[in-house]
Amino acid sequence: MLKIYDTLSRTVKEVESNSDEVTIYCCGPTVYRDAHVGNLRTFLLSDLIRRTLEIVGKNVNLVQNITDVGHMAEDVNPQDKMLAQAKLEAIDPFEIARKYEAKFHTDLELLNISPARRYPRASESIALMHEMIAKLIELNHAYIGTDGSVYFAASSYESYGAISGNRLSDLKPGRT
Repeated sequence: MLKIYDTLSRTVKEVESNSDEVTIYCCGPTVYRDAHVGNLRTFLLSDLIRRTLEIVGKNVNLVQNITDVGHMAEDVNPQDKMLAQAKLEAIDPFEIARKYEAKFHTDLELLNISPARRYPRASESIALMHEMIAKLIELNHAYIGTDGSVYFAASSYESYGAISGNRLSDLKPGRT
């Protein structure tokens, strides 16, 4: 069976499933430019894990999102990367997204990475995101900053930092 490093316990653990199916979510690409080797490493790793689980008889449900809207650059003057690339190439932002999404799938095929079962697009889930954000605010797990943006209220999550090692005392409001 597959063993993998568990960041929370800081130990190697066997991947367990009470059924024949294992569901994996792998964060997908932001489709505003071509993928690079660092991006593709993530998808190679998820493919390796999936193939290993399939070898031992598991049915793997791999889902990988496509971020095709609203990806902000983290700099002094934040701007949406999709909009910036659309302006640079002088085409509609959704054309940018579809162009680079198609190139992403071509790259996966060239690397012999098996496709995920589903590729939900962020643009198709905006209403759901709004509902979830509203619920987080209602439960005091998120708040609206002075800039009008919504931020996760890290102090509302008792075990925040257990995986990353971040400490609440070191966090700066409005920063990731």
